[in-house]
Amino acid sequence: MDTNETLGQFFLDRIKRSVIAAIGLLTFSVGVYFQMQSNLGIAPWHAFKQGLSMNFPISYGTASIILSLVIIVADLMLKERIGIGTFLDAFLVGIGTDVCISLDFFPVQTSLIPQIGALFIGTVICCVGQWFYMTAALSCGPIDSFLVGIGKRFPKVPIGTVNLVILVVVLAGCLVLGSPIGLGTVLTVFGTGFVMDAVFKIVKFNPRGVVHEGLTDTAAAFMKAIQR
Repeated sequence: MDTNETLGQFFLDRIKRSVIAAIGLLTFSVGVYFQMQSNLGIAPWHAFKQGLSMNFPISYGTASIILSLVIIVADLMLKERIGIGTFLDAFLVGIGTDVCISLDFFPVQTSLIPQIGALFIGTVICCVGQWFYMTAALSCGPIDSFLVGIGKRFPKVPIGTVNLVILVVVLAGCLVLGSPIGLGTVLTVFGTGFVMDAVFKIVKFNPRGVVHEGLTDTAAAFMKAIQR
């Protein structure tokens, strides 16, 4: 973050980074759609959103937005940093997935090999979208912030274990809602990390090296830009 920005530079930089984040998030939503079309079961959080849409008169995208906003409230209660990217994540992934569903450009798979292939392609696309989104450095999405916030409350517990416990709770919710979970759900829980590591290695991206800008940072930069 350049603390010597003019007001014009401030707006141009945030618009550019917001567009980058938006492209990444919309790419991520395409990956979610491919996972759904695999008909093999999808990642727990996505399955939970789909379960909400199945039980209430709302689309997947609307369910995604509502759940994301609820989690943002939880993030704030946990005193986690949120930023422009957090809100873009809350809205764009759900909207993008709804658009993909309405376009229906990839058929539902019905045999095992194509199902696994669609699930793998979807996971790769999600990871590419996540990489692109994270390069904007406008803060993490609601779920990632929630994981970090919970992890801080249990510092002696490995973050991977914390994530697994959260996913087990989400899966329990999926069972209650009758969400479409299956082999693909298990594969995404244990396989997404490996795919993400591979994608990040290929593009030479280190997520730990990203310094994210929160809303307070954005506001501070805006005030400094006004004063120049």
